[in-house]
Amino acid sequence: MAQQRDLERTREKILAAATVEFAAHGFAGARVDAIARRARVNKQMLYYCFGAKRELYHEILRRKFAERTAFLDSLPATVEEALLHIFDKSTDDLDFVRMLEWEALDSSSPTKTVAAEERRALFSKAMKKFGAAQRAGAIAADVDVRHLFISFIACAVFPLAFPQMMRLVTGLEPSDPRFRRSRREFLSWLGRKLGSATGHADRRASANGNRRIGHQAGELR
Repeated sequence: MAQQRDLERTREKILAAATVEFAAHGFAGARVDAIARRARVNKQMLYYCFGAKRELYHEILRRKFAERTAFLDSLPATVEEALLHIFDKSTDDLDFVRMLEWEALDSSSPTKTVAAEERRALFSKAMKKFGAAQRAGAIAADVDVRHLFISFIACAVFPLAFPQMMRLVTGLEPSDPRFRRSRREFLSWLGRKLGSATGHADRRASANGNRRIGHQAGELR
């Protein structure tokens, strides 16, 4: 049992070190010896635990997407709170944002997306959740929920993915608490406007005899 616990601790150390290296250098640029050094293990142990660099990369992304699948279950009820929740989750995991940026730049194997099944499961779940919200009246009926989902992610992740633009526009780093505070204030305002717009659309639909009963405008269920 003690040996198994030691092996699990070693795996977690390697995963933590690899996440930092992949975020800093991408899959192609990260070096196994640098990961092993950061984790304070030898390369043989790394290969024993994960087999190869690609399997290690896959395991990190598999975990990240599994976390986000669970995260969808805890998405708050209102559009405003949902936007804030997505932003907060993204700011808490900048390494993941950077890993996705590196991946987007790597056009060497576009048909070999790592953790493709986990991603499909996540996006499928998101579409079902947004679709259910639309049917419930929380999202206007004429909105393409696929693009709404993309826009939610863009609102949360874009400032984190392009810190140089944030510096030029606001004079602040995205990691600066002042930027995060002002960004949250903006997202809160945007979420209220979107929820309000949905409420107006529902009232117009009600006037035409198409009222949806029992659902509060602006809720994501």
